[in-house]
Amino acid sequence: MLAQDLRRPRAADLHEAGLDGGAGAAGAPFGPLAGVWQTADAIIGFGTERLRREVLPEIARGEATFWQGYSEPDAGSDLLALKTEARRDGDHYVIRGHKIWSSHAGISSYGLVFARTSREARRSRGFSMFVVRNGTPGMDIRPIRSLTGEVYHHEVFLDDVRVPADLMLGPEGEGFQALLNGLDADRFWGRFYKAPALQRVLRQLVEHANTTRAGGGPLARDPGVRRRLAAMAAELAALRLLFYRAGCLIRDGVPLTYETAMAKVYADETGQKLARLGMDLLGLWGPLRDGSPGAKLGGRISHAYLTSLGHTIAGGTAEVLRTTIAVRGLGLPAEPRAR
Repeated sequence: MLAQDLRRPRAADLHEAGLDGGAGAAGAPFGPLAGVWQTADAIIGFGTERLRREVLPEIARGEATFWQGYSEPDAGSDLLALKTEARRDGDHYVIRGHKIWSSHAGISSYGLVFARTSREARRSRGFSMFVVRNGTPGMDIRPIRSLTGEVYHHEVFLDDVRVPADLMLGPEGEGFQALLNGLDADRFWGRFYKAPALQRVLRQLVEHANTTRAGGGPLARDPGVRRRLAAMAAELAALRLLFYRAGCLIRDGVPLTYETAMAKVYADETGQKLARLGMDLLGLWGPLRDGSPGAKLGGRISHAYLTSLGHTIAGGTAEVLRTTIAVRGLGLPAEPRAR
């Protein structure tokens, strides 16, 4: 039921796609937008009256952003191994645990915190999702500095954080479905921008090849360079169509089983491939960053190369998602569990 709620046909999907793709093409900042859309859909679909009354208007006014409290130091690809617990205490839940790799946690308004609320025989039951406002007593958010020196992710310590019971998303113990829907939305909306964003970078590399001289002529006359640029253009066209297909399925209310996993893997690995191509074309100037004397293309290729390394890990590793594609998309048998 929850999955159907979140995948119902919506006219807004087309507007979101246009905004996301347009931002990517223009290079505009839009980081937390996917989380905002995901949370709004979840609250509309199965949120409490309080969440609809208090949080939805904030979203509509553009005043609320959200971070995902899913991963933990010992629970990354296997989120069901998480240790964060939420204990019922009257009209509240008391959350204790530790989250990590939470994008935008330091600048967001709320966190979507996934926690265990009971011990069930079935491994996927007994988990619940909470909407927790930043600044709640007991919440300590600390930055994690990336390879670029910037901060994208945070770790969050939850030390007896008291959350009203009516800030739970969905029925108690059924948060795993909300988690899966959230990951699905993140894989789609969090990567939909990539095709237009990468096409913008490709155009910059093509211009660089046309205006840079090497060996007595333009770099663009090198057959190897021409082949790699043309091949990348074809891959980006395929990437865009892959997301358009998934978007049409969402628009039509068709349940997605593996499509977002496939789109995410292809988007992230294509981004890494384009960054490597850019580093090769820029040569010795490739590693120079913004502000460095002699940096080409504003140091953006170096930045893209460093940030792309983590993309095949964030939101589900490429290895795990390939298993999803194999099992759900191709009908291959699941891999046996390690003993």
